[in-house]
Amino acid sequence: MTVAPEPSISSRIWQIAWPAMVMSALQTVNVFIDRKFIGMLGTDQLAAASPGSQMIFLMVTVAMSISMGTTAIVARMVGARQWDQVIKSSRQSIGLACLLAIGGTALAYVALPLLVGWYQLEPAPEKYAREFLAASLFGAPAIFLGNIVGGVFRGLGKTKPTMYAMIVMNVVHVLFAWLLIFGHLGFPRLGMFGAGLAFAISVWAMAVLQWWFLRQSELPECGDPEMPEKEWTLRTLRIGIPASMRSLIYVGGSAIFARLLAGTPEGTAAMAALPIGMTSESIAFMPGFAFAISASALVGQYLGAKDETRAERSGWIASAQACAVMTTMAVVFYVFADQFAGYFTSDPEVKRLAANYLRINAITEPLLAFGMTLAGALQGAGYTIQTALSAAFTQLVLRAPVTLLLAYSLGMGANGAWWAMALSSGCSGLVMIAIFRHGGWKKAKV
Repeated sequence: MTVAPEPSISSRIWQIAWPAMVMSALQTVNVFIDRKFIGMLGTDQLAAASPGSQMIFLMVTVAMSISMGTTAIVARMVGARQWDQVIKSSRQSIGLACLLAIGGTALAYVALPLLVGWYQLEPAPEKYAREFLAASLFGAPAIFLGNIVGGVFRGLGKTKPTMYAMIVMNVVHVLFAWLLIFGHLGFPRLGMFGAGLAFAISVWAMAVLQWWFLRQSELPECGDPEMPEKEWTLRTLRIGIPASMRSLIYVGGSAIFARLLAGTPEGTAAMAALPIGMTSESIAFMPGFAFAISASALVGQYLGAKDETRAERSGWIASAQACAVMTTMAVVFYVFADQFAGYFTSDPEVKRLAANYLRINAITEPLLAFGMTLAGALQGAGYTIQTALSAAFTQLVLRAPVTLLLAYSLGMGANGAWWAMALSSGCSGLVMIAIFRHGGWKKAKV
């Protein structure tokens, strides 16, 4: 009997990465359309989108970071061919997701005034940010459920089910955003509240569909939630909490950065330019996130199979592939920065600042590719404390002081803030390269 050869590492990386890249591409198009809709409401609403989106991003990243524990454990068990442990870890993680959904949603609603007030927005943008978040948080429980189930699929090395669920989510989001923001087809015109409500409806569609896919898989038992047990909860959180801290550091660093940006001479115009730049740049993040997912799954599976050599090669190959794609995108951003910015706004000052954002951040995009992908590899190994410390250094120790220096002390304003962002992103990539080369992650326990 002839045994089919094992796919190459590059082939396995691509098999996992391309559905994740499609997901990211669809999500980016979705965000582009959403930002376009909000931009049509006015500059105040667009300025409110930045803190509103960052708070939602906070919840998404915390949920996804907790799911890193699920991914790392499931991937190890898949590599070791311990299928009973795959099922057990999946069921425990979904049970944990249900508890976190309740607690996280309640905490977010209680903290809503404090979170919005942190940004010290002008009265009109602050009002719109509150409206957006109040509606968006209806979808908070689904954020936790969807991300944990997605973590199970990533550990299994399967990204197509999540891709299909994301397609449905995007269609639902765009449709309801069009209906509820502007009041088409007899629906009420809800403005920013409608934008948040459309997000909540769509994320529930994604979570339910993804769970249904898991129940229809070759391991349907994985979809049955269990009351979390202490041992499994601690195993998951030992990996997930540092990953969550890394995400919280990034969000906290972004909040500090946004507050410093709001204090520059450009003020509201700079705050309106920030979500435009970040939304446009998210095109380049697509391959970074996709290859990080591949690296996470394969590093975990190869470590479970006791093959450290292939685990390391998976990280480097995935990073090189991400770098090639993201460098190409950086060139596109640099050349067509004005066109990207002009898609979202006709305000000349906002357009100028957003174009500057894209050109400046394009310079360090290749290093950012290594940083994103190798962070995924390290998280797949369960080596998350080091990635959290790296984030603390680049986002808090480096970015905020450099922003103060360039934007305020040297009088560069918003452009100085963009340079601080680019420099900290580049340093993040260099730190991730150093940690991965050191190799301590190969001995991490999950």
